[in-house]
Amino acid sequence: MSQELAIKQNKPFGAIERRIAMRYLRAKKTQGGVGLIAAISFTCIMLAIAAMIIIMSIMNGFRDDMIRLTVGSEGHMYVASSSPQPTPESMREMEERLMTVPGVEEAFQFNQSYTGVQANGQFALAQIIGIRPDNLKNYDLISQSITQGSLESFGQGEGSEETIAIGSRLAAGLGLRAGDRLMIFSPRTRTTVTGPQPIRKVYTIGAVFEVGLLQTDQTYIYMDFEEATLLFDGGKLSGEIQLRLFNPDMIETLKKPVGNAAQEPVFITTWKDRNATIATALRTEQIAMRFIFMVVVVIAAFPVLASMIMLVKNKSKDIAILRTIGASRGGVLRIFFMSGAMIGILGTLAGLVFGILFCLNIGAIQVAIEFVTGTELFPEDVYQLSGGIPAKIVWTEVFGVAFWGFLISAAATLFPALNASKVDPVDALRYE
Repeated sequence: MSQELAIKQNKPFGAIERRIAMRYLRAKKTQGGVGLIAAISFTCIMLAIAAMIIIMSIMNGFRDDMIRLTVGSEGHMYVASSSPQPTPESMREMEERLMTVPGVEEAFQFNQSYTGVQANGQFALAQIIGIRPDNLKNYDLISQSITQGSLESFGQGEGSEETIAIGSRLAAGLGLRAGDRLMIFSPRTRTTVTGPQPIRKVYTIGAVFEVGLLQTDQTYIYMDFEEATLLFDGGKLSGEIQLRLFNPDMIETLKKPVGNAAQEPVFITTWKDRNATIATALRTEQIAMRFIFMVVVVIAAFPVLASMIMLVKNKSKDIAILRTIGASRGGVLRIFFMSGAMIGILGTLAGLVFGILFCLNIGAIQVAIEFVTGTELFPEDVYQLSGGIPAKIVWTEVFGVAFWGFLISAAATLFPALNASKVDPVDALRYE
């Protein structure tokens, strides 16, 4: 009688309901193996949640590193003058006007050319960027990534002594170090007694940089702006101005003010436009992978559904007894709902812990896996990044994953719990 009174006076999700729910989860193997299936369900949800966190963190880290390195070695916005023959005075005036736009940190002329270079009998293709010394030194990614030499003498010297800065992989491929000389070819030609000959000039390597982005380290060469203009364009200005912003994400907001400040028709492009393929691919992959792993979590919840259906079937007599001694339909529903929800909650929490710890120690895990398998997990020539697998934990996404894991496991539990609450005590006990 006291037990019946306790059941009737029990509060929703109270101690008695929780105790019964936990007892059902520890069902014996003779009762259909519900406990074993619950353990399998817990493992499935844990691994699905952990995998979702790990993959999302790796993709976030990869995207951030790509953007950081790309934006760090390039401009944020580019303004091209529509004038067919811009003068040094007009370009300087445009620079000054663009510098007055709020949000613009720097505005300076530059030029960019693709050409061949040669040293030690080796030939390679390079991207020559003409830039003034002060502007290059303000590129923190470049100035803080010097591995040999320095930028103090950049653009100084005469003839073959004039110094340039070169990427580490390009220098290594040509067998060069700081202080060595490099021959750079110009697409322009000059007429000689033997016919047209390509213009070429030898420069001294003043600095070698390594930023960690394969394309930059393998193809970039920085040269003084005036020298690059003379070598590649015969002194004719390209009419291009590069802008560095305080916040690179403000490019869309600043397009109109920048166009107004130019005071002439200009063509404006941004770092997103120049890297549209990479940005689109990364975004598409993020959306696709999130959707795939959301489906994986749904699939992982099916063992929870199976275990709860078996539990309700095996406990039909217990349900009838609970109803007979005073348990309401809602009480029975809550008992079985908590039984399944506990699997989802514990599996989700374990998956969160496992996934976060994996991301925090991803460097050591990468080294261990590569040692065991003998293969490189993150080839630099494929992923364009050096320094190992990047991982960035976005806590809002972690909480979203946790909510999704709990929601799916709770939804999988609700249907069997509803069926349990509808069990008729008379029918359940009739043949017992």
